[in-house]
Amino acid sequence: MTTSTAKLPSTLAFSLRWFSNGHHIDVCIDICNQIGRFFPSEPVGQIIKQGQIRDLIARGFLVKELTESFGISYWRFRVSESGKQRFEEYKNDCSK
Repeated sequence: MTTSTAKLPSTLAFSLRWFSNGHHIDVCIDICNQIGRFFPSEPVGQIIKQGQIRDLIARGFLVKELTESFGISYWRFRVSESGKQRFEEYKNDCSK
């Protein structure tokens, strides 16, 4: 069973759907009082945990890029092309 055909756990499916809708999460990586804090582009409606982001990255469904705002550095996590494709497959599987 390949990653693309493996069943996607519901927590990861929720997170992947949120990211696939064009959202992202910034994580502060500068040494300041915000280090490690998650800043979603929009309220998520459910908690996305660090482990879920790690699992989505490990499956190749998210990419990260370095960004800076007001002199503070962040990792920005957003959906990858394979993540978009996998979510479409997941939606199609659920509609059958």
